[in-house]
Amino acid sequence: MLRRLLVLSAPFALVLAIEALFAAGAWEPLAEPNSHAGTSIRLKRALRDPAVGRIDYVTLGSSRPEYGIDHALLAAEAARRGRTHADLTMPGTHWTSVGVLARWLEREHPEVRGGIVALSVQDLAFAYNGYYELGILQPFRRADDLPWIAARIPFAIHDVASYGVVSALFAWRDDVRAFAAAPAQRRESIAWRDAHADAHHVLFDNPESHGDMCAWGVDSLAACDRLEATSGDGEAALRRQCRELRTRASEAPDFSTGASMATPPEFMSGTRDLVREQLSDMHWPAPPVVILMPMPRIWNEVLGRGQHEWAVAILKPLADAGRIRLVDATDFFDGDADGGCGAFFDFYHSNAQGRERFSRWLLPQLAVMLYQGDAGTPASAHEDPPKP
Repeated sequence: MLRRLLVLSAPFALVLAIEALFAAGAWEPLAEPNSHAGTSIRLKRALRDPAVGRIDYVTLGSSRPEYGIDHALLAAEAARRGRTHADLTMPGTHWTSVGVLARWLEREHPEVRGGIVALSVQDLAFAYNGYYELGILQPFRRADDLPWIAARIPFAIHDVASYGVVSALFAWRDDVRAFAAAPAQRRESIAWRDAHADAHHVLFDNPESHGDMCAWGVDSLAACDRLEATSGDGEAALRRQCRELRTRASEAPDFSTGASMATPPEFMSGTRDLVREQLSDMHWPAPPVVILMPMPRIWNEVLGRGQHEWAVAILKPLADAGRIRLVDATDFFDGDADGGCGAFFDFYHSNAQGRERFSRWLLPQLAVMLYQGDAGTPASAHEDPPKP
């Protein structure tokens, strides 16, 4: 009888052992570098590099601040003050991955004094942004993060993609399959990553960005009409963005109606409560500076009615109470004579020119809000200096 029980339990024990190995990071050296998880692994390795040492300030956020904030400028300003300011932005980052990374920093870099959380109005529409985010947070999570993650990303028994909420093995499932299908190609990608794994570059430099949108415009969906009339490979990514923007515009909820209700819809109140709780619980000595990143004017036709006002309404009470510092830069480029096309290289991301303009405007505010900020002084959402 005992032998039979041992035989029957052996497969379960093996699965549990494999799960424990994946949860401990055993697969990370073999993960696809050009993936959400691969980006997180590269960042985690840089943060653990002994040459980096102390981290005083960080910038967390999505690809919008990755391209839209001059991280080298912020690093230089912090260095002038005898501090370090590291860029921890990653494409696809949303509220859950911001929170898991912040929790990881508390354990691994408790010396962090403060930082920036930079997302966009779009990112305050919903608390959950897709199961892809599990790949971003997987390398930074540990077992006791599970309840925190599960409260934000829904587990659905009939959706295998959601199993990564509770299982590291399932979180890596697709990556293991891709490795098995093309191991030689994966080894080449890993070799390239290892040859370009300079921690200083990862944490303190800017990504490259080229070109602008002035051949098409970024002020209305008419730009997509012009792009969809083309067929060249060079515009394929922009046409794909246009399809996404049109879908978002057709599905956008009316936030103004929900905000006027005594009890807003659950997706609105749930997001509001989660964001406020998460930002209030960030254990930095200085309140986080929350930046709503610049967006091209085309998003005025894409966002739901009242969505910008609702995003500010979520954050402003925290700013008024001194729990955060708020910079609403959503319309930063709206007044440009060219409609903002010279500041973006696609419908989401600032180019180098836009990055420099915005960061030069932002830096004096950070000098007060972040580097020398008084944690007890409330900040206003709209007391910003004039634009250059």
